[in-house]
Amino acid sequence: MTSPSVSDRFATSKTRALVAAVVIALCLYALQFVTIDGMQSLLDVTRQSAARVPTFFVRITLLLCALAAAFIFITSLSFYKRNKVAVAPWLFLFVGLVLFMIYVIVPIFQSISYSFTRWDGLYDINGVWTGKWVGFHNYKLLFQDPNFYTSLKNNLWWLVLFMLAVPIGLFIALFLNQTVTGIRIYKSLFFFPFVISQVVVGLIFAWAYNPEFGLLSEIWSWFFCETKTNIVGNLTRVCSPEPPSILGDENTATFGIIAAGLWPQIAYCMILYLTGLNNISSDQIEAGRLDGAKGWKMLRHVILPQLKPATFIAIVVTVIGALRSFDMIATMTQGGPFGSSNVLAYYMYDQAVGEGVGRYGYGSAIATVLFLIMLVYISYFLWRMYQDEVEAR
Repeated sequence: MTSPSVSDRFATSKTRALVAAVVIALCLYALQFVTIDGMQSLLDVTRQSAARVPTFFVRITLLLCALAAAFIFITSLSFYKRNKVAVAPWLFLFVGLVLFMIYVIVPIFQSISYSFTRWDGLYDINGVWTGKWVGFHNYKLLFQDPNFYTSLKNNLWWLVLFMLAVPIGLFIALFLNQTVTGIRIYKSLFFFPFVISQVVVGLIFAWAYNPEFGLLSEIWSWFFCETKTNIVGNLTRVCSPEPPSILGDENTATFGIIAAGLWPQIAYCMILYLTGLNNISSDQIEAGRLDGAKGWKMLRHVILPQLKPATFIAIVVTVIGALRSFDMIATMTQGGPFGSSNVLAYYMYDQAVGEGVGRYGYGSAIATVLFLIMLVYISYFLWRMYQDEVEAR
């Protein structure tokens, strides 16, 4: 029995490709046909809400069939068979790239386009968009808005103070990188804040800051309060001065929220550095000791250079977390008091959908400014990563 020739082995499988193309065409046609109204008549469902679930599953099934048929179609082509090593990775990335395009890239450009309009987020009774093109009007209002500058200033405070998480995380990691009894328990305790939801962290600190019953109030009472009997005969606490209301003071609210956000961020940086410390070359440590390096010299000249990748990731994640801070503000102050703790992300939400404002165009302008600021940092970090890759080669 003769083996197939090279040309036959790399030839297009015409039958498979044709069948796959037909299946793709049928699935795409069915996806256009399967609307909520169409499914209502097909399934004899009278209520629209009742038809959403079967419609969703039918659409997902058709989409999966189309993707499977597309995979079969591509793998049947002669081009794929001749360039399998180069094309195969892109096939695995294709679904993720499509979803990333639909749910990230497209909304970014939609938000940028909305920033040039005046729109309340609603459609008319016929489903027609009710927005109006206003050009750069939203940006002119934005740069005349004192609340925007307050939010931008608070973002800068977040960016500066959040960077404290990196050296503190390093210090704790160095402290915990020991082989002593019970060290795993201490590592778990320090790591615990990172696994807590940001909303839960915000609630914990909001209660701790409460001037009536919070932890800060209890500590304050140890030094500045005493218990007295009032005219009714009940015990009451008298403080001089009164406990500070951190979240109720426009001068301290932002710093109180940043302190709450630092708690889990320090834990995250600590984990990054602990991972890096476990990968440090013991030979370099011994060579440093032989050369007389110890303490600060050992840390600076031997350990820190080997922790450069962990430091890079910690800085990137910390910067992005500081710029996109939202949930802590939403949980603890909702931007108050008097908008003094707003950041760009929360101010965008507040203008677009919060408090019934409905200024989608203006909120999109704020989102665009925040996106451009983050783009500068992300582009720089990506460039640094590329330079490191080039040097490693």
